[in-house]
Amino acid sequence: MQKVSPALILAPIASFLLLLFRYTENVPFMDDLESFVGFLVRYTEAGSLAEKVRWTLAPNNEHRILFAKLVTLFFYKLTGILNFRWLIWTAFCCLAGILFIFYRVFRTIRVPLIAFLPVALILLQPQHRMTSFWAITALQHLPVAMMILWAMYWLAVSNRSATFSARFGGALLLQILASLSMSNGLFGWAAGVGVLLVQWRLEGSSYLKRLIVWVGVAIIVVLFYFHDFANLQGNGSSLTFFLQHPHLVFFGFFTFLGGSFDFFPTADILKRSLLPTLAGLVLVAALYGLFKATLLPSLWQPHQKPADRQQRQRRYFFVGVYGFLLVNAVVVAVLRPRFGYGVMLVGNYMLYPALFVVTLYLTALSEFGSPERRRRLMRVGLSVGGLIWTVMYFNHLPRLAEQKLTWGVSAFNQKYNDVGFGAELGSPYGLAVKEWMSKVVQKGIYSYPSRTFYSPYEQTLQGPVSAADSAFHLVITESAGEFQVVTSDWALPAGIQNACIVVKSDRHTYLFPADNLFLPRHFYLRRRMPNVSARVFKATLYPGTYQVGLFVSAAGETDIRFSNQYIKVL
Repeated sequence: MQKVSPALILAPIASFLLLLFRYTENVPFMDDLESFVGFLVRYTEAGSLAEKVRWTLAPNNEHRILFAKLVTLFFYKLTGILNFRWLIWTAFCCLAGILFIFYRVFRTIRVPLIAFLPVALILLQPQHRMTSFWAITALQHLPVAMMILWAMYWLAVSNRSATFSARFGGALLLQILASLSMSNGLFGWAAGVGVLLVQWRLEGSSYLKRLIVWVGVAIIVVLFYFHDFANLQGNGSSLTFFLQHPHLVFFGFFTFLGGSFDFFPTADILKRSLLPTLAGLVLVAALYGLFKATLLPSLWQPHQKPADRQQRQRRYFFVGVYGFLLVNAVVVAVLRPRFGYGVMLVGNYMLYPALFVVTLYLTALSEFGSPERRRRLMRVGLSVGGLIWTVMYFNHLPRLAEQKLTWGVSAFNQKYNDVGFGAELGSPYGLAVKEWMSKVVQKGIYSYPSRTFYSPYEQTLQGPVSAADSAFHLVITESAGEFQVVTSDWALPAGIQNACIVVKSDRHTYLFPADNLFLPRHFYLRRRMPNVSARVFKATLYPGTYQVGLFVSAAGETDIRFSNQYIKVL
């Protein structure tokens, strides 16, 4: 088993890399527009260095995103272009950095390499796809988590002989950058206070001086972070919601921490949240048991300090990681339920439950001294890690394919109609996106993707409509904000890979992605589908009359077909 351990650990890494190759596109979406495209436009048009610095540090909504902007500028200065695939791949390097820091800690425990496989399985799976395959969230959550984990590690292993060591300085610098790269980066200051407090308790007065410096820098950074925010995203409303619904906040804390066990994401929220909530309760209980039995006595009673220096350092590191993750869970549970309880399990946040499970597993490995207990723990870890990895791939591969189709179609609509990247036609944000995209395309900073499923047929789609097929019929249902379009009694090809409803006027052509391609039985079995359906949103259409058709891409064949039916937008 020892000989095949490296190959087993490389398997989830290779699988995740394949996902990146397969499902990332050079396409911005929603918050990407302001954070990257709008930022580069403002930066390149800034007349002075001071103005460029101001735009680099300026907040976006409730976050500063310094790391994301620095990465954008790095690639722009190096190549002169903006490529969203490169941004996402940079974020993956940060995920690899998280995996590596856990590996550094793991190697000091001195157990067989196969025991690290659960860590790779739990971290490298697509449940946190919205944190790993979307540029703006990828360059917030992943770098911030990586920097804080490395900061906690450097605090944990810093030399006590000098008041201020190089590692302590490095931890400070990483924590400052993390704080200016996303709002939850600020939680690292609290985590660092926890590490330095127990080090002061066990190691001596030099850590008190470090603690004072850490707190002083934290105050300055926090004051700077919030000094020019236009709003705080309605956090006052969140506190009011908390007072009115304290039970949702209480359960939300456990649901969030147990999010790695969100095995039924399509169920209604009550049924869906039962397993994660129970898992969160079990995980927190296990953490409490570990702290009560081993960590707390050794960390707060100097006479029980273990002689093993590496074990002490691991414990300091775990204190910092738990501090960051638990503060994060409390803040999410308090501030986010007003958006709906499903936010506790939204893909943007699912990195943190994975980190919590991994840290708890490594803590138990570190604290269980007997070989037999460690073997049992390894078996449990391998079983749980394999289950999470398998279930998450099954559940989220279809969602990644759906995301790729949706974002590719949005690029087509933006390219030809100046609306498509998540904005409504004529809205202030829609007008800003139109201006930003026009400028970066004209300057050669950004180019629309040229290797999409529809790329060979763009001119056909833009050209005149061929004769309508009188046998081709669609069921069109109109509501206040959309048209629901469904094919009816039409023999669709087997193995459909992509499908869109096409709406075309004499001036505009839009694509709307099919919303029923990605049910598991269709996605995995590639069975012949009874129909294709899509939602045509009125807010993205210019006023006019549109002929409705279908664009289907299947293995080895493509069909573009129009009906003799029309929709009208006033």
